[in-house]
Amino acid sequence: MAVLKQKPVHKKASSYLCKIEQEGPIYHSQMVNVAFMLRDDGYSYHQAVFTMHEASKTVTRREPRPGEIEGAVAYAFQCSPDKSSKFSRRATKKVRRNQAIIDEWTGKGSANRLMEMSDQIPDNPSEILEHLFNGDDLLHLSPDIFHDQIVSLSEWVDAGLDRMQYFCPCTFKDRQHGRLAKNVLFRKYIVFETDERPYDWDGQAGLIERLAQALPLVLVVASGNKSWHSFHLADGNESAIEKFNNLVITLGGDHSVTRPAQMVRFPLGTNSRTGNKQKVIYFSRGN
Repeated sequence: MAVLKQKPVHKKASSYLCKIEQEGPIYHSQMVNVAFMLRDDGYSYHQAVFTMHEASKTVTRREPRPGEIEGAVAYAFQCSPDKSSKFSRRATKKVRRNQAIIDEWTGKGSANRLMEMSDQIPDNPSEILEHLFNGDDLLHLSPDIFHDQIVSLSEWVDAGLDRMQYFCPCTFKDRQHGRLAKNVLFRKYIVFETDERPYDWDGQAGLIERLAQALPLVLVVASGNKSWHSFHLADGNESAIEKFNNLVITLGGDHSVTRPAQMVRFPLGTNSRTGNKQKVIYFSRGN
């Protein structure tokens, strides 16, 4: 059990919520602060939700509304790593882009080496998706930036994938609430993309190889323009995702691509702006 100042976190959270009950009407905002505290202490999303439900049993002021704790925890876990509560035990150090590290790893890269390390690449996107996800997983796929439909992978495959240009590398809770961060169920993959060294495939391969040291590389998809999208296996590990996000910033990556429900390039789709195929550069069957 994690300890803050020699007191278990769940007891600290409980006593803090009791104090809130006695001192003022800011129950929900302080609930969010507790969620940040647990996140910063290394708790997973599900551990934080369970801990806060247990702690809330000691608060007599009112019961949490249905989904209130889950929403508070989701907000805390979706915020950027440099946003925290004032109750974090660790000082937050702002991560910055580091040109020296970027130059080091772009200089080491080789697009040919990365492609040679790939397993055999499937001829159709359905085989790729069926390797990445389960048939009943709820996914968001789209031919453009305007559609917002979520159905199971099996339904997507049955309907045909020919027109798809984007998808989200996460699974969703339900079909009704669309592509919203609060509707994300599980972040199995996290994606890296950068505008560093446009069309410099060796340089981008070097950055991807560095990121593969942090989280396993599963897939690399060409955007059909000037960059590659690399998919890394996160398996819902929020602590690993946070460290990966920091590394993305250090390497000059597009941090918006790492958002929970962000759309990224669909493998073997077509970029509607350039007309170019979104080729698969690398594919691993081992994950």
